[in-house]
Amino acid sequence: MKKTFPQDFQKVVDYIFNQKGVRVELSDSTCFLGHENKTIYIHRAYNLEKNGLFALLHECGHVLQPVTNTGVNCYKNIDEDLKPREFAMKRFINELDAWEKGLQIASKLGIHIDIKKYEKEKDTALLTYFV
Repeated sequence: MKKTFPQDFQKVVDYIFNQKGVRVELSDSTCFLGHENKTIYIHRAYNLEKNGLFALLHECGHVLQPVTNTGVNCYKNIDEDLKPREFAMKRFINELDAWEKGLQIASKLGIHIDIKKYEKEKDTALLTYFV
């Protein structure tokens, strides 16, 4: 695979492609749309050596979650209108799990992460689930 990104970002791109066949593209948003799409989108305005790397690790964490709606994906089986608090709690657990898996990927690949900056980025993202 041709190297097109900063070194650590590229390590993660190569890892997720080799493990799960998921591509990474720059876009106008940041998301992993699901296992059928096989693409992670990272916002093109992100610094790929800082918050872009953190976002990529987080989205890769989602890729490593179960394909089925079990475990940390069980919130997808909950009717948000009938049980909004339970849905919100389980979705939050899903997001937290993706951040933790992201750190595990970085560790596995030998990528040094500024943990204070990572935690700040994680906290900022997780706070969006509390309105």
